[in-house]
Amino acid sequence: MNLLNKEEIKSGKDESKCEYKKVDVTPINPKSISVDEFFGYYDLEKKPKEWMDGVCSYELKKMCSDVQSINRWMVLDGPVDTLWIESMNSVLDDNKLLTLNNGDRIALTSNVRLLFEVENLAVASPATVSRAGMIYMDVDELGWKPYMDMWCLDKKTKFGEDYYTSLTEWTIKYIIKVLTVKKSYCTEMVKTSETACIRGFCNLFDCLVLGIK
Repeated sequence: MNLLNKEEIKSGKDESKCEYKKVDVTPINPKSISVDEFFGYYDLEKKPKEWMDGVCSYELKKMCSDVQSINRWMVLDGPVDTLWIESMNSVLDDNKLLTLNNGDRIALTSNVRLLFEVENLAVASPATVSRAGMIYMDVDELGWKPYMDMWCLDKKTKFGEDYYTSLTEWTIKYIIKVLTVKKSYCTEMVKTSETACIRGFCNLFDCLVLGIK
């Protein structure tokens, strides 16, 4: 994601004048922690009670207060549910303002963005999907061919046109047959998706080729 920025700097352009700014990414999985740990909470065991910043509130404050010459993205991955997404309604609206339980307000600066890489939208409301601008592509609907195409194109760059043509022809010819047998005649103890199988095949093929070379 920083390739364009690196190309501009490589050409001799000053970093502050680059058209494509550097991007700093902060990934967080909201479902890996509790809602209190995500947004923050009052520690009632302390007298007087003390506010403890959560992971999200801490990182957002840091991102918004840091130097604004680079873009800062908070990537929220994992499932979307009402336990945490509904508390972000205000920051996802035009106000771009996150209000915490202690009354603190965090206003997103122009260089800060929230990105959602969701596992699924099984329990997300249509309003949430619309507000966050999420586009979900199911693995079964997307299929394995896009992954295979990118893998074959990578081999074209490394080994040339002839290698790419032969690899594409033979993999497509036999993989479709193997997947048909897997789906029709095999019983899996642990169910796997076709895309996962293709990734496994590509990784195994790469290991064998690199080993031979």
